[in-house]
Amino acid sequence: VVSILRFLLNIVRTLPTLVIAKFAALIFGLGTFAGTVAITIFTFGVVSKMMYESIETIDMGAFEAMEAAGANKFQAFWSAFFPQILPTYLSDTLYSLEMNIRAAAILGYVGAGGLGLLIDERIGWRDYHGLGTALLLLFIVVLIIENTSQYLRKKLS
Repeated sequence: VVSILRFLLNIVRTLPTLVIAKFAALIFGLGTFAGTVAITIFTFGVVSKMMYESIETIDMGAFEAMEAAGANKFQAFWSAFFPQILPTYLSDTLYSLEMNIRAAAILGYVGAGGLGLLIDERIGWRDYHGLGTALLLLFIVVLIIENTSQYLRKKLS
């Protein structure tokens, strides 16, 4: 079962967001919902892979010691396992959010709406001041996410 799940996650992860968006657009029509579905499917595959690889490297000694000392599985998980995966999970989640904002801009450029559509319109209208503003907004959002990620990693380590 685990190997089948990993195989399916690898298939989802290897498909570019634009390919998934094309299928989503065929099913749901053009628009923001198709873009959201595409980004969600791709992100699920990426975050799942990063998490199962991270979980495989966790030291189970503390978990086993807590169970041997009388803790139930939930207590052992919460005290020994969870603190080891939390920093990686938060880092992976914030990285995925950053990737998704970039992907949303690209998908919007090809018809899924959002900031990418704004960028496409500004290019079409030759409104370079508006284009610069949209790109600056995208840049600032990505920087905020990156700084938040670094701050949280420092606090959790």
